[in-house]
Amino acid sequence: MDIIIEKAKQGDMAAFEQLVLKYQSVIYNTALKICSNPDDAYDISQEALLKIYNNIQYFEGKSKFSTWIYRIVTNTALDYIKKYRKSNVFSLNAQMDDEGDSYIENIRDDSPTPEEVIDSEETKKLVHQALDKLSPDHKAILVLRDINGLSYEEIAEVLMLSTGTVKSRINRARNALYEIISKNKELF
Repeated sequence: MDIIIEKAKQGDMAAFEQLVLKYQSVIYNTALKICSNPDDAYDISQEALLKIYNNIQYFEGKSKFSTWIYRIVTNTALDYIKKYRKSNVFSLNAQMDDEGDSYIENIRDDSPTPEEVIDSEETKKLVHQALDKLSPDHKAILVLRDINGLSYEEIAEVLMLSTGTVKSRINRARNALYEIISKNKELF
């Protein structure tokens, strides 16, 4: 893999394409876990790949290449959320009221039945819904640790923090997640 990275750093497009093929699902899935929207995850992935392409020559090999990629994707996703969370987004399929000056909100009830909660797939869904309620920083650190399985040291490299800070933030993020789940059981 080091040879492919070196070739990509020298501008070899075939080598870069090999890297893209190897990491594209990791990039997309990490973006999706952080932003929770497939379209946004696609945009974030494309932006992250562009950043990787434009900056690969600066990869010094002081960390694992995958850690460097996680850092770029995580930062790109967090920047994207900060940039677009403030704007109002409406579905193109949303219906307008009779006067045409406001959108009709369709409120649907997605609460699971007791039988569904028992199912492990439904439990995963509940956890992901709760994850969506966390701050972007808490969500990102839990995605990196508990979903992508990065070590504390790798997360420290990705987020440019000390290992102690990473452990502390993971603990706070898990506590926040637990609190969201326990307070909102009836909402899920």
